[in-house]
Amino acid sequence: MALVESEKYSFVYVRMKTQSAIVLGTALPVYLAVALQDGFGQTPILGFNTYNDVACSPNSTYVEDTINALAAKGFASYGYRYFQVDCGWQGFQRLDNGSITYDESVFPGGIKPLSDLAISKGFQWSMYTDQGLNACDTLTDKLRPGSLGYETEDAAMFRAWNAEYVKVDNCYINGPLENAPKDPRTDFPSRFGNMSSALQDVGIKGMLVCQWGVPYQSPTGLQGPAIWTPAVATSYRVSDDIAQGWPNVQRIMNQAIHVNLNDASGPGSFADMDLLEVGNAGMTLEEQKSHFAIWAMFKSALMISTSILDMSQEVYNVLTNKMLISINQDNLGAPVKLVQRYSDDHDVFAGPLANGDHAVLLLDHSNENRVICIDFADLGIVSADVEDLWSGDNTQGATLFSAHIGPHGNAALRLSNISKIETPPSYQLQYIEAESGRLEGGANVQTCSGCSQGSKVGYIGSGATLTFEGIRASKDSMDIYFDYIDCEIGYLSTQGLNVRGASISVNSGPAQSVHFPLTGYDWDKDLLKGFKVSLSGFQDGQNNILTISALPAVSQFAPDFDRIGFY
Repeated sequence: MALVESEKYSFVYVRMKTQSAIVLGTALPVYLAVALQDGFGQTPILGFNTYNDVACSPNSTYVEDTINALAAKGFASYGYRYFQVDCGWQGFQRLDNGSITYDESVFPGGIKPLSDLAISKGFQWSMYTDQGLNACDTLTDKLRPGSLGYETEDAAMFRAWNAEYVKVDNCYINGPLENAPKDPRTDFPSRFGNMSSALQDVGIKGMLVCQWGVPYQSPTGLQGPAIWTPAVATSYRVSDDIAQGWPNVQRIMNQAIHVNLNDASGPGSFADMDLLEVGNAGMTLEEQKSHFAIWAMFKSALMISTSILDMSQEVYNVLTNKMLISINQDNLGAPVKLVQRYSDDHDVFAGPLANGDHAVLLLDHSNENRVICIDFADLGIVSADVEDLWSGDNTQGATLFSAHIGPHGNAALRLSNISKIETPPSYQLQYIEAESGRLEGGANVQTCSGCSQGSKVGYIGSGATLTFEGIRASKDSMDIYFDYIDCEIGYLSTQGLNVRGASISVNSGPAQSVHFPLTGYDWDKDLLKGFKVSLSGFQDGQNNILTISALPAVSQFAPDFDRIGFY
């Protein structure tokens, strides 16, 4: 099997846009879009949303009590600014002039007094609507109106109620029989653009597009919201709704990884990973801490959505972690990026901060009590001062870090006074194209406009394998860099965790399970390059073979592969 022409690979640090960033292997394409330049959302939104606590059944007493409790507990002083009433507030009929109004049976005093109360307590007011004929609702016996076709009237009402920020949902686009459609559509930019224009016209600058990461059928192929929303909104939902339980955190995280790698989330257009489940049932405290750390370091909005009145001190301590909030609100607005995934063990994420510091997140996947550690040389760093963002402990001039954590726990770090490797080592990656490999079973070669040679290998399912030959190894264990595509979206955790699994064997030795996260939406071009996997079983100086098969416990098929690289 012939090797393709080698490419220069600079270890760990790659220049993307105009700043240095820690990334997976080679640089991915940067998504370019004309952003909505209204000055809103230069850092992620912090606040409270009613949905995860009371679903689509808020009422004035609940809202008033929650505002007072948020104020009494000092949440505004930690940066939680926005109070957002989610679904269920609308009256069932519009006013005679077409304006939307509130449900008098649950908001007898109206919306304005509640927004005035929030403002008097140091918060800002935020509303919810739906860009469909009807609004999303957890009670579907009688549907409430959406804003489709009434954008001007509804925006004026939101402004009259002091709204500064509006969440815009995507239910019932075609009528009452279709609640939450997940099929690609061509009307996303125009439909949400109409609401954006109406809000801008009345001076409401903040808008969240909440269409759950459903692909837009553009003239050039399927696109995620990261591409088309910057022109119409200040943030966009990257995934379907969060729900209780750790698998939902994993699902959303795996859907956001490629967004961060593509520099597609940042000031004025942040990817929103949905409301926080911290404080709700379904996760251990360790898992809730990891959930919060992921959201904070991925630069998602941090929207509390649990009972404030019944909140425990432990939950309060998680939500008011000043050090993680500071990372989230850093002016650079750069999310951490996946450096390496050690499947079934842990992930390593890292990213830059405005003052030259770096944020680092180590996330456990073993689901065991353990010691988690990192050698900072793996980040191109000789030494650094380390702040543990959970304990507050500081260590000066460290070359590595380790900590005891619980199942699905995390280590969240801030590195300062960083001494970098002066000249990071450069290597010539040697590549082998997947289509030149040995294909068995149902595996086949497919066209791929985004791939290196215009083709890829897919359908690596039951009984199918892809085998690469001619891998020249320098040692028993080495890193292999995979260029691959995975666009199989799981909107709910029951549909998967937004990974495709592969079983990878070296020289017919024991197989290693690898979980490849989502790469985008278009199977023809949304390629993730340089996904680094540490494998063992190589023979020094020999022409080694690497065989890939499906991992049925994770997914029916392995990802589609463009090529592998090694040095």
